[in-house]
Amino acid sequence: MALTAPWNAELAGRLVESNFVQWQYGARFLPAEAVPLHPVVEEASRLVPESGVERHRFFEIAAGSRPALEFWVSQELFVTGVFAQLLSLTGSALVNVHQRARFNLVLHGEHGGVKDGVARASHPWLLHRLAHSMGIAPDSVTPAEPTYDFLRDLASAMGSPVAALGALGVGNEQMLVPEYGAVKRAFESAAPEVEHGEFLNANIDEDTEHSALIAHIASELIAHDPSLAQDYLSAARSSVSARMRYYDRLADLFL
Repeated sequence: MALTAPWNAELAGRLVESNFVQWQYGARFLPAEAVPLHPVVEEASRLVPESGVERHRFFEIAAGSRPALEFWVSQELFVTGVFAQLLSLTGSALVNVHQRARFNLVLHGEHGGVKDGVARASHPWLLHRLAHSMGIAPDSVTPAEPTYDFLRDLASAMGSPVAALGALGVGNEQMLVPEYGAVKRAFESAAPEVEHGEFLNANIDEDTEHSALIAHIASELIAHDPSLAQDYLSAARSSVSARMRYYDRLADLFL
């Protein structure tokens, strides 16, 4: 059983090299000046309510189909774990120690504390418990093509640190709040006996705060370098579109 993902020495080397490009002492060690949310960050935040993800037809299907819910859980096992890893990758790219520490609050929210070697409050572990409660056999969990494509699209949107903040902060953390609310209603309709609240509520309760933390860090980066604004907005748009496209394809599987 592999306990680590394949390591990319080239990526590690590029991270080291990037720290010697345009070296600025203050950018790394001094606290970033507090700024209001940048207008582009506010514009990106409006993409989520405009998407209407909570009204997607997949959730209508899932509300009357336990198999659709089980399939969603089996695919989310891939999405949630990889998402947590992409968050860690993004944190490593923030050179300012104070911004990185604040971003680590998001990482901690995703992973929680550890007791007796188990991250009992981590979102992947809570999802594992949900899958177990539904009777989903581990050896039956395989990635569907829409899931793989979505994660590849998400990674492709992360072309720079600020783009990663847009992709993960808007198209994932912020989007999960209405999205998981819709999933919760589907469970209450199609599988009310399943203990679904622990995983879904953890995300719904925490991700609003997580997306706000990311939005403020992005605003600071853009205020320092306005040329980053378009990267942030483009990545947010791409990730929102990728998630909606993902649900289009899941719905097609159950029509």
